[in-house]
Amino acid sequence: MKCNKCGTEFDGTFCPNCDTPATFTVSSDKKPKEKKPLYKKWWFWVLLVLIVGGVIGWLLSPADEDVPENNPGSSVSEENPENQPGNSAGEEENQKPDVTIIDFSSMTKEEIAAWAAEHKITCKVTAEYSDTIAEGSLISQSKKADETVKEGDTIELTFSIGKKPPVEYMNALKKAESYSNNMNMSKNSIYHQLTSEYGENFSEDAAQFAIEHLQADYKANALAKAESYSSNLHMSKQKIYKQLISEYGEKFTEEEAQYAIDTLQADYKANALEKAKSYRDTMNMSKDRIYKQLISEHGEYFTEEEAQFAVDQLED
Repeated sequence: MKCNKCGTEFDGTFCPNCDTPATFTVSSDKKPKEKKPLYKKWWFWVLLVLIVGGVIGWLLSPADEDVPENNPGSSVSEENPENQPGNSAGEEENQKPDVTIIDFSSMTKEEIAAWAAEHKITCKVTAEYSDTIAEGSLISQSKKADETVKEGDTIELTFSIGKKPPVEYMNALKKAESYSNNMNMSKNSIYHQLTSEYGENFSEDAAQFAIEHLQADYKANALAKAESYSSNLHMSKQKIYKQLISEYGEKFTEEEAQYAIDTLQADYKANALEKAKSYRDTMNMSKDRIYKQLISEHGEYFTEEEAQFAVDQLED
């Protein structure tokens, strides 16, 4: 080492030249060891991978189901579908009272209808021919006796309309339907047309079968006839009525004819005027003669007021 005072090199504790105590200085050419950055340390990458993997797993996992606030820690289980709000109709159906079906075979249609109304059951009735079951009797019921249904349910009942009729009977019925639907005829007129030697010439049995099984509204037919007499022939109210009930006319009942007259929308003054014009132009009648013809019971049956209106409206 060197003495710091005189510069003498020596080995020992004191300088041999100036007795100066030796001062030890340690020198080194080595640089202090530098610390590695965090990203260069192995444990930094291990920790980073664990953190990133955890975040990704949390993002991809399904959301936790809500647990009812009033029951912490409880698990959510699927409830019975019948208890869901959308199944209230099913609950109501189950709450309807039970109804025990009875044997309807010995009951009339009226008695069955009364029973159904009392127990709130709907009866769907159909009919068919039967060679063994009498007409009007029950052939079958969709729910047998002692079976249970709910109030409001529907059961099907099939009644017999008797044996299938001969072809001639069915032909007579088809003719009767045509006369009613297309020509608005009365029941008596249809029957006479079916049996007449100048008409259809069916047997009385076939014609009677047709009349009994014909579905017709004879009041509506009478009204249609009355409308035709008013619109096309310009008849008076009284003359239309007489034509409807006449045995030489339409043969409607008095009730059917009266319904037609009461329901008919007609301008009888206008009808009287049309008749007056016809008498004047085709028969060259005088006003006085026209007036008398309009009110005559052997003529047009108009009222005096209707006839006077018609005569007053005639041009000279």
